[in-house]
Amino acid sequence: MSNSPDAAASAASSARQVDRRRSVQDLLDEADASLRRGARPGATVWPTGFDLLDATLDGGLRSGELVLLGGSEGSGKTTIALQMVRNAVRTGRHAVVFSFEHEAGTLIQRLIALEASCLAVGAGQHPAAAADVHAVRSVFEAPDPDRRGLADALAGIPYGADALAAVLEYAPRLHIHESTSDTTPAEVARVLAEVREEAGEPPLVMVDYLQKVPLDERGGDEVARVTVVTETLKDMALELECPVVCISAADRESLGAGHRMRTRDLRGSSALAYEADLVLILSSKENIVSREHLVYDLGSVQRFRRWAVITVEKNRHGLGHVELEVEKDFEHGRFHPQARVVTERLIEERIFTT
Repeated sequence: MSNSPDAAASAASSARQVDRRRSVQDLLDEADASLRRGARPGATVWPTGFDLLDATLDGGLRSGELVLLGGSEGSGKTTIALQMVRNAVRTGRHAVVFSFEHEAGTLIQRLIALEASCLAVGAGQHPAAAADVHAVRSVFEAPDPDRRGLADALAGIPYGADALAAVLEYAPRLHIHESTSDTTPAEVARVLAEVREEAGEPPLVMVDYLQKVPLDERGGDEVARVTVVTETLKDMALELECPVVCISAADRESLGAGHRMRTRDLRGSSALAYEADLVLILSSKENIVSREHLVYDLGSVQRFRRWAVITVEKNRHGLGHVELEVEKDFEHGRFHPQARVVTERLIEERIFTT
């Protein structure tokens, strides 16, 4: 394997070689033929499963898109990205998660807790009626001298067995790659090409997180490395005709008190903002709501703390600068899927007074 960044870029295009030069006549003829056979000539759309977000994005995530999901530590970036992946595979699609942050077992436990809470809500109960992530984890970590198996063990917690059955319905279509310092863009491209071949369609891709993707070439600073990785992942999205959702870390300097995170605060390179088709920033509501909503209502902080704000910072294919909020249910590894428009005034920078 070559030790140059160019090798990573060429690996993305090796998955599917096509003639990139097309006349407008050819493109129109192809669109006409697609419509006549009942197919859609435009981009393929993967709904996120969050109602107002999908409406804002004209249906969801699109093939060929590089999506950046930023936010401070603990804001729920992995939670919401994994939930989007789960929502996609439940509809029959395929997905691959490249996880540099979490073991596969941890993500599976979150999925089971998520399904348990959804089942409780579907039965007309509060999500708290279902086993949470800690209860699911305890089943996975406890010894079972009776050797009952996973389904029987999960049957001992509320909605546990049914949640496992729900996960099993899409389990063959969801792939988790426990990524390491060897998971270069070339390896990512190889895995995606393999899944695409097996599935017969391109998968939705999640990378957690972008700044941890290494290059074969170990030299260079972070800015140069992130630039190459970002450009290469964008090429993969185009070549494989799939959305690539990348969780992105923030510069530590941007995480201070009173600072509202923006695209410019993503760590590593201006290429992040330039190459991305869609940028979503996730923030805890209590950290970015305007001061007047906190001063005159002492209980508002606790109320706002239950909500996260999704800011659509950039949307190449639709509306941008949209602010939606979703209620947290971190106990079950999820957000409530019914979003709503933020009605309170939000801040750019909060000014603290003593």
